[in-house]
Amino acid sequence: MRGLRNPFRLRRAESIDTDDDFLTLFEPGILEVLPEATLWDSVHIIRSAAGGGKTSLIRMFTPGSLAALCRRGKNDVRTRELFQKLKDFGAINDAGPAVLGVLLTCGPGYSMLQDLSVDQARKSRLFFGLLNARITLAVLRGAVSLKGLSFPDGLDQIQVASGKQTPSLLGVAFPCTGRKLYQWAEEREAILCGSLDSLGPLKAETLPGDDALYSLSLIEPANLSINGAPVTSRVLLMMDDIHKLTSQQRELLTSTVIDARSPVGIWIAERFEAMSPREMLSSGAEQGRDYGATVEIESYWRGRHDKFERLATKVADRRIGEASDTEIASFHGCLEETLGGPRWDLKFTEIANQVAARVKARHGTKLRFQEWIRLRDSLQVVPRERAIEWRKLEILIERELNRKQKGLFEEHPLGEEELGEKDDSSVAHAAELFLAKEFDLPYYFGSERVSRLASLNIQQFLGLGGEVFEESVAAELLRRPSFALPGERQHAIMKQMARQLWDEIPRKVRHGRILRRFLESVGKFSHWYTYRPTAPNDPGVTGTAIRMTERFQLFEETEKESGGNEGMLRLAETLTSALSHNLLVAQLDYNCKQERWMLLNLNRLLCVHFDLPLGYGLYKERPLKTLIQWLDRPYAEPSEEELL
Repeated sequence: MRGLRNPFRLRRAESIDTDDDFLTLFEPGILEVLPEATLWDSVHIIRSAAGGGKTSLIRMFTPGSLAALCRRGKNDVRTRELFQKLKDFGAINDAGPAVLGVLLTCGPGYSMLQDLSVDQARKSRLFFGLLNARITLAVLRGAVSLKGLSFPDGLDQIQVASGKQTPSLLGVAFPCTGRKLYQWAEEREAILCGSLDSLGPLKAETLPGDDALYSLSLIEPANLSINGAPVTSRVLLMMDDIHKLTSQQRELLTSTVIDARSPVGIWIAERFEAMSPREMLSSGAEQGRDYGATVEIESYWRGRHDKFERLATKVADRRIGEASDTEIASFHGCLEETLGGPRWDLKFTEIANQVAARVKARHGTKLRFQEWIRLRDSLQVVPRERAIEWRKLEILIERELNRKQKGLFEEHPLGEEELGEKDDSSVAHAAELFLAKEFDLPYYFGSERVSRLASLNIQQFLGLGGEVFEESVAAELLRRPSFALPGERQHAIMKQMARQLWDEIPRKVRHGRILRRFLESVGKFSHWYTYRPTAPNDPGVTGTAIRMTERFQLFEETEKESGGNEGMLRLAETLTSALSHNLLVAQLDYNCKQERWMLLNLNRLLCVHFDLPLGYGLYKERPLKTLIQWLDRPYAEPSEEELL
């Protein structure tokens, strides 16, 4: 892999050719989302939006990756941390891999079974029949790979004992060799797939099918051995892309593996897009006796934003470390972090003078604010800070003028103590945002903000980081004095990427046109509320919210078999589509104003599109009926009369 000009372009785990290259690019921090205590003995459902990182997690536990990691050992500086982490998990030990991780990708071949003109019971039997064959094939191939044997000759060294729940298999007498069982499974798969691909009439009643997933019993660690010794003490079956199954197949598979209570560890990985409105609007991850907690990757990082942003930077540094012909050493090296230098000092001096003149013209004769103005005039700070301080003062004065309950001595002069009580970092962030909007200054720049724009999604971050790195490399090739991108160029790139995401919504997302119309209303409402003169909810809002009781109303409508409220059902479908594609980020049971809320914050890149801040949990609630109206009627700013 080394030699790629821009390794950020390898956004998918499947695009990385070799296991060694994959290990070099894999950042161990992503493993934090996994529940270590129940990793091997429970069913775990792993969910994320596209690009959330679930497929990379799964690939890490495949035989090829584990064997490559053991081969490199703890002495390779690039994989030392990963080696120790996997050792702590019990996936490897000093002797080598300690788990047989089997990857089964559930592609469209399974969903074709649901289109057959037979009853549902027969479809389910064919589905189980194909699954049993493919699980068996995947486990036997994995065992050969794990032990470093050649394929297919290595199958002869594997012995398979019969599981207690395994039925008699036609042509297979247990115990048997891995080759014998492999041949049986291969023939069964060929019959099923060959019939589906045939142009002639399908005779489903003649196809092999099963009533259960007996392969889970067949692949238990005690049933697989080489020369009398177990192949491994743990078997982990990882089924990816479950969202490509039909809803009936998905529900059947999930309930079956949970009910099986198999000693085989099972991971079921799917995208959120497979989930129904009822599931997406439920109260979060469940956990029961028979299965572990659902792992929702974005939800995990939602309460750990700082950790994710540090993770994203480490991911970028790994990519840069594998780039060819560049002296760029880190992601931070690609980006200018501040607006400094003589050019910007002059710009901010002009801005500070302009804002100061505006404040004095409007409020300089008012006794109440004269001390505040004098204090700002006497500040000795750099030009950028001076501009922000004057804009902060303008916001604070507007708040004083708009207070609903003024004191008895409302004309009493305000002094330094009152100013200090009202001034804080949130007002400073609002002032910076207001200045950027008013004077066309770059705002979306710097490694911290670019990492935050990933919106808790690694693939989205790689897209952003790839554009930044591309231009930094170009600057290096052109021998410019610095290959760190200026703030204004970073801002322009982020705006371009935000526009690209916005334009893709109708084409790539279910209910895309309605959804974009709804998101536009959320964005425009947030923009209007953010840039009000008093900067309410400083530094601004990035979405809306409904009461949890209203969320429950939506949930109830999705439960009705017929006769539901059309507006609520449409909103539930729209929210489901937005949440599943990470265009909205939900937070349930948020406690505020003695009520509980469901927050709906925009994807960080959509915040860029609407010139919004990048903080989390910033919202302004709207009634459920208003959100329903936004599906068809775009948001319009209220008039001054309406505000009064």
